[in-house]
Amino acid sequence: MFKAILFDVYGTLLDVHSIQIALEKHFPGKGIEAAKLLRDKQIEYTRLYALRPLEIPYKNFMSLTQSALEYTIKTFGKNNQNIPVADIMSSYQKLNTFPEAVQVLDYIKSKNYNMAVLSNGDSEMLKEVFENSGLKDKFDTSLSADSVKSFKIESKVYKLASDFFECKPDECLLVSANYWDIIGAGWNGIKTFWINRMGVPRDPLGYAPNFEGKSLEGLQRIL
Repeated sequence: MFKAILFDVYGTLLDVHSIQIALEKHFPGKGIEAAKLLRDKQIEYTRLYALRPLEIPYKNFMSLTQSALEYTIKTFGKNNQNIPVADIMSSYQKLNTFPEAVQVLDYIKSKNYNMAVLSNGDSEMLKEVFENSGLKDKFDTSLSADSVKSFKIESKVYKLASDFFECKPDECLLVSANYWDIIGAGWNGIKTFWINRMGVPRDPLGYAPNFEGKSLEGLQRIL
C-alpha cells in the first residue's frame, strides 16, 4: 500500500506533556500549564529558525527545547535561579511512550513495511530517547530535520523521505498527532494519517488528512 511509513516522534509516539511530572516539582499546581507553554515555545522556535536569514546560525532541536524550557522557567519561576535546567532536560529524554505504540509498531514491522522516523529531533537526541522509551530498533532509519539544518514544515525536511526510499512522495505515509505536521506533509505530496487523540476539530486551511484515528491502533486497522 505504501513504500514507507514515516512516524513523527514528539507528540505522536512520545507524550510531550508527560514532562509535566518534572515541571510540577518546581511549579506546584502549574505542571500542566508549564508543559503546554514549553511545547508551544518549542514549536514556535523551530518555525522561527526554519525561516531564519542565512546569517543566523542554526540551532538543533535539543538547543531550542532548552531555550523553550528557559522561557518557561522565566514565566513560572520568576526570579528563581535554582531550578535545575539540566535535570529537567534529562527528563525530556525520558518522555512517556504512548501505551499502544510498541505493539502497533511491532505489528507494522511484521508486515514488512519500510518504517522510518521523520522528526525535528537531532540524531543524538533521538538515539537517547529511543533507548529510554522501548522504541529502539523499531525503525529502519531515522530521518532528522537536523540533516538539512532546518525544521518542519519546510519542504526539504519532508523530501528526506522520498529521497531515502527512492520513491514518489505519495508513496509515503506520514503518521503524526500534530496537525501542522499533517498539513506540511500533505502540502508536499505525502499521504497522511492524523492521530486525533483529543477529538479536536481540523484546522480549516483547505487540507484534510487521508486517514484519521484516535490512536495508533487506527493505523493498524488501516494497514
